[in-house]
This record gives sequence, C-alpha cells and structure tokens, in this order.
Amino acid sequence: MRVLSFYLSRLFLARFALVLFALLAVTISYELTERSDNVLFASGGDLSALPRYALLRLPDYSAQLLPIATLLAAILTLGELARHHELEVIWTTGISPMRLIGGLLPISILLVGGQFSINNWAIPPAMDELRGMGLDLFERRSIGDDSGAVWLRSGNDVLRIPTESAQSGELRNVILFRRDEAGVLLEQLVAKRAEPRGEGWALLEVESYSAETKLRRREPESYWEGRLDLEQLARLAVDPSELSLGEIDTMIATEAYGQRGTEIYWTWLHHRIVSAFTPFLMIGLVISLAQFLRGRGTFTWVLVFALAVSFSFLVFAKMVLAMGEVGLLPPWLAAWAPPLILLSLIGSLLVFRESGKPVPVPGEAKERE
Repeated sequence: MRVLSFYLSRLFLARFALVLFALLAVTISYELTERSDNVLFASGGDLSALPRYALLRLPDYSAQLLPIATLLAAILTLGELARHHELEVIWTTGISPMRLIGGLLPISILLVGGQFSINNWAIPPAMDELRGMGLDLFERRSIGDDSGAVWLRSGNDVLRIPTESAQSGELRNVILFRRDEAGVLLEQLVAKRAEPRGEGWALLEVESYSAETKLRRREPESYWEGRLDLEQLARLAVDPSELSLGEIDTMIATEAYGQRGTEIYWTWLHHRIVSAFTPFLMIGLVISLAQFLRGRGTFTWVLVFALAVSFSFLVFAKMVLAMGEVGLLPPWLAAWAPPLILLSLIGSLLVFRESGKPVPVPGEAKERE
C-alpha cells in the first residue's frame, strides 16, 4: 500500500501543479487585462505596479482555485488509472476506496494546511498592500457617520471619537458616555486627549457632567477601564474574509465595538476553519466515485457528476454563508452544513462499496440494448 500511495501521490501532484498553474495563469491574465488601466492610473504610470498587482492577487485567487484544482487533478489522476486498467487491478486486489483515501491522506493534509495558510496568513497582508496602492476596488468601507465621527461601544459605555483620530491612532476630542447595565446614562466626559494606560485609557483635560447630580466639573485626568485597540479599530472597515483568525477573534471579543453584529464574525470564524478541509472533500468525492469508472466509456459520466456535485457544493456554501452573516442561520450551521452534507454523500458512496452490492455503471444498460 505504501508503494501505491507514493505512486498515486506522484501522479496527483504532477497534475495538481499543472492544473493550478494553468487556472492561475488564465485568471491573472484576465485580471491584468481588465484592471491594468486602473493600476497604472493609481501608480502614476509606473509599469512595475502591474507585476506587483498580479503578485498580490495570487493569494486570493489561489485560495479560490485550490479546491477546483484539487478536484480536477484527482479526476485526471483516477481517469489515467482507469484508462490503463490500473484502477481495476487496484479494486481486484481488495483495496477499497476508503483505503485509497487513507493512502492520499498525507497529500490531503498538505492541501488542507496550504488552504488554511493562504486564507489566514497570505490574503490579509496582500489585501492591505492592495489597499495601499490606492485602488478604488479595494477601498475600506467607511466606519464613521456623516458628521465625521465614529461611535464605539465597550461594555456598557459608548465612545465618540473623530474619524481622523481613529485613522491616525491618536485619540483627541473624545466624548465618553458612561452607562449602567440598563443603558441609563451615568456620566458624560469630554476629554481633549486619551492615552492607553494599563488595561484601560487615561482621559486627559476632562470636563465631566453627572447625570445624577447635574453638576459639571473639570479635572486634569480621569481613568476609563474600557477596552479599545486602535490597531484593530481599522479592521472594522475590512471585510471579514480579509481578516486573520486572530483578528476575527478580537472582533468577537470586543463585540466589534458595536459597529457590526458579531454573527458575521462568528460565521467567518467557523468558515475559516471548515473551509480548509474543502480540498480533502474534493479528493474523497472523486475517489468515492472512482468505483464507477470502467475505462473511457464511464469517465465522462463520473466527470460530469463530480463537477456537478462539487460546484453545487461551492454555490450552496456561499449561499448559506451569506445567510449566516446576516443572522438568518446560526453561524456554526451556516459554516458546517455544506461540508457535512457533502461528507454524508461521500460516506454513502463508500458504504455502498463496502456493502458488496454490484456497482451500477452508467451507460452499460444502453450498451446491452
């Protein structure tokens, strides 16, 4: 089995590299054709911006195309085995599809790790670089209101800061509304500056107003125990798909400072984890269908069915992910339902093989007639 696993892995990797390279080449070429004018305009006509733009787009497209390349590479690999009747020899020696999946487990782990690494560590910095190029397509969404202020929530308290302060990382002209657990105003503080101190913030040159006593007073400094990370504040304007797992976790812990519902971040937290296993599911799907291969005659049927199932899975995953983002589905269900359904289909095909029933081959009935 070790020799067979090595042989299959070598065949698969060669086809995977070729398919992924071809898909990326076509996609990046089309992207450059469509966006070259915008890139050159934003860079002031600098031609070196074009290869830089293409390089920065690679992580995002690689993450999208890696599952498709895995599917096609697996189909081509097993199709090649069927064409030379090697697959029939594998089945007749008693090797089941389950054992074949196990034999390709090292490759699957490698692909799962690659998918997660690209999503979590390659895409976020690449998107930051693209935004730094000044392209309108990748601009952050606004987090301030029309008055030029940003309203944030930390615990029960509400904070108002100028948009410029939020972008510069220096808090000036801050207004803090301290509230009780019922949301009733206790005190309003207006500070000219705020500096991080310990676990909270030091408000400097403060003018306070007590809602209970109706009295105003001035003091040089006041301490606020609220949680506010200025470095992460800019992440509120970034799509969750472009955040790392740690940044998503921070948004959940801070409740996104009241700017967005946490269900969108919970959904992407689950999705970031489960989406890494998509290449493994693609390999499992193709191998579970390989029992229907009987030379060239059945390759088209298996190819069409595998493509139909996989693309239906990807579309369905996008649809329920959007429903999870807006709170129509629980985040865990929106992320885990599509792969679990596909896994159930794969499991059913594998159990059918293990049951010992004769495998129906598409097209055989017509040939007999």
